Amino acid sequence: MFLGMTDLQMKCAALTPPTRGFCATGPPGDPLRAEHERLNTLEFQHGLAVNYESREVVKPIEIATWFHILLGSEDDTNTVSDDMIANQVSYLQNAYQNASISFRLEGITRQFNATWSRNGDEMGMKSALREGTYSTLNVYFHADLQESPLGATRHTPGIDGRQMLSSGELSSNVLGFCTLPDPSINGNSSRTSYIKDGCNILAQTMPGGLLSNYNRGGTAIHEIGHWNGLLHTFEGESCSPDNDGDYIEDTPQESKPTDGCPSRKNSCPNRPGVDPIHNFMDYSSDECYESFTPNQVTRMRNMWFSLRQAK
Repeated sequence: MFLGMTDLQMKCAALTPPTRGFCATGPPGDPLRAEHERLNTLEFQHGLAVNYESREVVKPIEIATWFHILLGSEDDTNTVSDDMIANQVSYLQNAYQNASISFRLEGITRQFNATWSRNGDEMGMKSALREGTYSTLNVYFHADLQESPLGATRHTPGIDGRQMLSSGELSSNVLGFCTLPDPSINGNSSRTSYIKDGCNILAQTMPGGLLSNYNRGGTAIHEIGHWNGLLHTFEGESCSPDNDGDYIEDTPQESKPTDGCPSRKNSCPNRPGVDPIHNFMDYSSDECYESFTPNQVTRMRNMWFSLRQAK
């Protein structure tokens, strides 16, 4: 008997995803691939990788950020506490600290809408709630997140789905998804051209949430990595030398995503290095997550200056 818990809390309490599950993300579109290739060449030629360990002095990046909490009803108010929000912001700041990227929380909205809490009517929801310009990060935390009705599938460029297997009564089938930067957006682009930009995340993945193994806030770190232009470390899911992977030189090639937190994994034994199981852009469980690589840090920063700043 779950005394004092809402229906949503009872459903979440029974939810223990055994693996990260099948990923709904598709490859980036050709324009973003071209930008990765351009930046990869530039960074290699000029040795631009930020020294991650020494945190050499670089120009700070501060990203205006909005959190939108989407609950089914007022009975679910306590499922996303102020402490959960504060701890998510703290983890976000710490995870990106060595990239000299910080997040200025401009505001928090709370909505009680059963449709929006499941990511129904995504265009209507984002039209009503989205704040700021293209350089403003909007994160939507859903009580019962469903895959994007905007067509996020394995073959849809620009949308990430950090998926989980359904279990228990909660019907959520993804932990989160996020848009990648769109090279076609410029300073004159209309709001409608980027209205779907942002990250959609299952609220119970926040620190203190009820989703076992994925309740330390790692999903938001992963998804915002995509918003900053990073791809999965297993992009392409191949050990072939012809696989461009994530276009990052210091992430070893990886042919399949990581489940849980193994002590070691080497999905491409004939390629240099072992799988980056502690990298935020793999699919490891939250306790396994530790860091971004120096080249990932550099790529995020260059993506910001190229594709998001002042837009």
